[in-house]
Amino acid sequence: MTTKRQRTFISIEIDPETKEAFSKKLGQEGKTVTGALKQFIEDYLSKEESISSPQKLSEVIRRLETVEKKVGIENAQLLGESAA
Repeated sequence: MTTKRQRTFISIEIDPETKEAFSKKLGQEGKTVTGALKQFIEDYLSKEESISSPQKLSEVIRRLETVEKKVGIENAQLLGESAA
């Protein structure tokens, strides 16, 4: 017995010229509108959480500040050595 997959539909509003150009370009690439949009959704969902996540962003900022301090200390030491 074959299990039928449930499906749902997404509708978007788009001007006819854009739809036609999109469909034509996909056709030249051997793709369908449905296939391209499904692939986009799968790719979008599989991406790691965006860097804009407050927790990740604060971690990036903290690490950047640490690097900036280290670079600043090393630059100060280098400048001190070259002046001597």
